Amino acid sequence: MDMSMFITFFTFALFCFTFVFWLKQNERKYKYTKAKMVDLFIKRNNIHVTNIFVGSYFDLVNDKRNKCIWFFYVQKQTLQYKQIPYANIHQIEYKIDGVTIQSVVKSRKLKRDLLLNSDFSNKNIVVENKHIIPEDTFRVKEVMLTILIDELKPVTLDLIFISSHLPIEWKNVKNTEVKEWYYIFTEIIKREEHLEAT
Repeated sequence: MDMSMFITFFTFALFCFTFVFWLKQNERKYKYTKAKMVDLFIKRNNIHVTNIFVGSYFDLVNDKRNKCIWFFYVQKQTLQYKQIPYANIHQIEYKIDGVTIQSVVKSRKLKRDLLLNSDFSNKNIVVENKHIIPEDTFRVKEVMLTILIDELKPVTLDLIFISSHLPIEWKNVKNTEVKEWYYIFTEIIKREEHLEAT
């Protein structure tokens, strides 16, 4: 290998390293800015933090005292948020690579279906209760939770907890915060359904 080829490869490697370093710095800056904005919002609105998830692209706060989940993200340097009352959480899905492995859904119809006197819930939106356990050697690229919020026009939130370009073994990601939040949402749905039944 001659010297010019070595210099070309070295320059290319240096460029790639600098580019990745720059991307990681911007990601950290975004996460830090978002965390400061969320912290200020929590203090200003007297939100009681029972559980919190601080992710790269979104934050979640469980406020047990006020019976709601707060969802935060930053768009165009502005904090965006959604307050989700416990009573409006209709379904939670635990997904790996877009496939639902676990889900819990309320047995009652969506508000929209009750108003329209239809049974649209069972078509395309609601996934019946599931429980599949992948093997530890199964490799995944994405782990997420999908929440169906029961409003007059049902809203679906896809919360990506883990996203990787290279596959990761399931045993290395199965006990992360996504599992903790899946159980938080599951307990909320079960508790709210019990309260609605009494």
